[in-house]
Amino acid sequence: MTLLKPIFERILIIWALVTSWLKYHINHEGNIVLLKRLLEELDSQTADMEQKLGAEPPHPLKRQENEVYEWLENAERIKTEVQTIFQISERKFLSRDHFGKLIDEKTIEVKELLQEGRLNTKISAEKCFKYLIIGGGVAAGYAAREFVNQGLKPGELAIISKEAVAPYERPALSKAYLFPEGAARLPGFNVCVGSGGERLLPEWYVEKGIELILGTEIIKADLDSKIVTSAGGMKFSYDILIIATGSRAIKLTEFGVKGVEAKNIFYLREIRDANKLVEEIRAKKKGKVVVIGGGYIGLEVGAAMRINQFDVTMVYPEQWCMPRLFTREIAAFYEAYYENKGIKFIKGTVAVAFVVGSNGEVKAVILKNCRVLEADIVVVGVGAKPVIELFEGQVEQAKGGIKTDEFFQTNYPDVYAVGDVATFPMKLYNDMRRVEHVDHARKSAEQAVKVIKASEEYISTPEYDYLPYFYSRVFNLSWTFYGDNVGDPVLFGDNNPASAKPKFGTAWIKNGKIVGVFLEGGTTEENEAIAQIARIQPPADKYLDRLRKGGYFFACKLELC
Repeated sequence: MTLLKPIFERILIIWALVTSWLKYHINHEGNIVLLKRLLEELDSQTADMEQKLGAEPPHPLKRQENEVYEWLENAERIKTEVQTIFQISERKFLSRDHFGKLIDEKTIEVKELLQEGRLNTKISAEKCFKYLIIGGGVAAGYAAREFVNQGLKPGELAIISKEAVAPYERPALSKAYLFPEGAARLPGFNVCVGSGGERLLPEWYVEKGIELILGTEIIKADLDSKIVTSAGGMKFSYDILIIATGSRAIKLTEFGVKGVEAKNIFYLREIRDANKLVEEIRAKKKGKVVVIGGGYIGLEVGAAMRINQFDVTMVYPEQWCMPRLFTREIAAFYEAYYENKGIKFIKGTVAVAFVVGSNGEVKAVILKNCRVLEADIVVVGVGAKPVIELFEGQVEQAKGGIKTDEFFQTNYPDVYAVGDVATFPMKLYNDMRRVEHVDHARKSAEQAVKVIKASEEYISTPEYDYLPYFYSRVFNLSWTFYGDNVGDPVLFGDNNPASAKPKFGTAWIKNGKIVGVFLEGGTTEENEAIAQIARIQPPADKYLDRLRKGGYFFACKLELC
């Protein structure tokens, strides 16, 4: 026992040191994230102040212009100093303790400058709106358009977005935004072009009297008091709230992967992520890319990187790609098609670590099966999680999202949740579901606004009756799916990946009915037809043979009407 005591004491000391290091590291990383958020809010406030300096009345500044210019100089100074601190830290010229101390000091300075800026621009400590949308993605843009269609008055609506740009069609980021030629760029894909509507440019919001508050993250929401608070301490009150915070990318840090702090590891959720990836594509021309994940992001980014002439390897733990939707037979076609394009697949394993060079960039990816893959760029697409932490303990939750009724109202009468965050009753299947897709984001936002405006006039609104819909466009391929992928799948058509124009599909049969249809290479009319089939769910024995024979948009379309 006497011999064991020193060993036990050493273990306790080591454990205390490890715990202390972990606590410091977590706090340290949290402070960096907070500072970056505050700097984004400072950028937004700087732009607002510069706009007001050149504006005609009724937008005068409260203080003398020389004080405002002094404030702008301080803002620029602090941003430059922070940038210098990060650069010095990357070169290992600062100890971790010294770096952490500087970060804390600059965080306090930025907070103080934000407070001073509010006084200079006559921004009150609290702004009040009749309608408030938290989140600046697809759902926010479509909700804004529907508010205007329903008769919105100037000054009634505000949208608070963590991003620095007006709402845009997010699917473009993993598709045309990454093209080497003819790439999509803003304002070309601002909402609502995704549904064939008018592009809502930043000036549109101004014209309609909608306050678009960009570069501002809400860190606290008190639903009882109807007040939300930003990272910079700004408070916003509302009468009616729409939660449209969407999803965030799941990070490899959540799986304990080592080396994830490397510079050239990319996630693709926001436009700033896409911009960084585009810069890297230009810098690492024709290099090696490892794509981690075999879902939507993985397949679309993998195709885009191959179009950019990169050597692409895709890695995922499942036995085939897109397992949540694809059958083994559907996946086999796309995997073979990708392989014909020169893309390699490594299935049934995951990344466990990255080899990071002295320049802070990934040099290789180490897999669980012990294989090592050289990499100039790593793109991660391993899923997403709804951003609902702000509202935990307040709104009811179900199936990972915020529970709503068929009108997207939460358990709070004046709080609605739409898009990725909403778990709602899907009428067609008599089931509560959460859907992560741009089509649902658009339609649920429009539904919520219609309900809000109708309730003000004591008019009833039809309940939401959504048909699940998914699609993707890669290389020369284009697939569409409608309905539910449950039951027994039946493959039909030409699924030879070497065909000049492959055209095939799968129907899912449950209880003798066709409940879902997948179609690759369909025309607009054919895709409309499979949507109709998925909604009506006709008897399989009557229509399955027609699918097998290639009558995709059937005479069936007329018979079902």
